[in-house]
Amino acid sequence: MAKFIYQEIGGITNKGETIIKPRFVGGRQVSTEEFINEVAHRSALSRGTLQAALTGIAELLPQYLAKGNTVRLEGIGLFTPTLTMRGDRPVSEADGEGYEVQHNARNVVLDTVRITPDRELVSETRKECRPVHDRFMDNQQAMSTPFTREERLRKAVEFLDTAPMLTVAEYMRLTGLRHTMAANELRSFATGPDAQLKMQGRGSHRYYTK
Repeated sequence: MAKFIYQEIGGITNKGETIIKPRFVGGRQVSTEEFINEVAHRSALSRGTLQAALTGIAELLPQYLAKGNTVRLEGIGLFTPTLTMRGDRPVSEADGEGYEVQHNARNVVLDTVRITPDRELVSETRKECRPVHDRFMDNQQAMSTPFTREERLRKAVEFLDTAPMLTVAEYMRLTGLRHTMAANELRSFATGPDAQLKMQGRGSHRYYTK
């Protein structure tokens, strides 16, 4: 079963909230041998036949792509070659005396081969995928701090004894928490009948006082 965690991606929404997206965790790289063995197990084809077919595809693909062709393998995806200038050089540039110099074709090289997955591949993967939230791993990543919640609150209050306000960034520095965890925890310290902090400002300009 696939597992995922929520991860900050380094952006802020127009409401001042941290952008968070889910990502897979704990996945492994499946080897060619394991993949071929599984296909052989599910079909009437032998391992040798499958290996030969895969080798043939790997050898033929570059020959088609090197000629500027795109190759579509039904159920897998579309392979597209792209070009670039060697060393990111422009098509032409001025020499030391101000004359324009045209670069020859030897400076044009293959950049990469882009793979666009077949819609059927994406659709079938989506049907099979039922990810579950790995809460333990998420908490381990979020709470890279040696302090308990009570100790973190005390640090926040002590900081405000000598400073006029406390920001999320400063609280992260004090406690070692990641941004999302730090922001949520400060918000919890400022809500409810036993709140010891007061929330001020909005969005990315939010801060806390006693």
